[in-house]
Amino acid sequence: MLIPNKIHAVVFKEEGWFVAQFLEYDIATQAKSVTALLDEAEQIIAAYILVAEQKGLEPFTNMPRAPRRFWQMYKDAKPVRHNEPPDERRPVLELRAA
Repeated sequence: MLIPNKIHAVVFKEEGWFVAQFLEYDIATQAKSVTALLDEAEQIIAAYILVAEQKGLEPFTNMPRAPRRFWQMYKDAKPVRHNEPPDERRPVLELRAA
């Protein structure tokens, strides 16, 4: 199974929610706090990988990339530091705050 080694996401606030939009895959998640958002982001990626593994598929197969506007947001954003323990079974999340 081929698991990506890094996934990029832009984090922004919308209508009182913190949102993480992944770039390589058009997946988003939201939470009321940044800490909860980081947990949600890790959980959603882990869930996609787990489901693919259970079905014998490569994770994120045929999933489209995020719309171009999120890539530009990411380019203009500042890096977000977070303490994510290394785990070769999951990709590293590289986050930037818009």
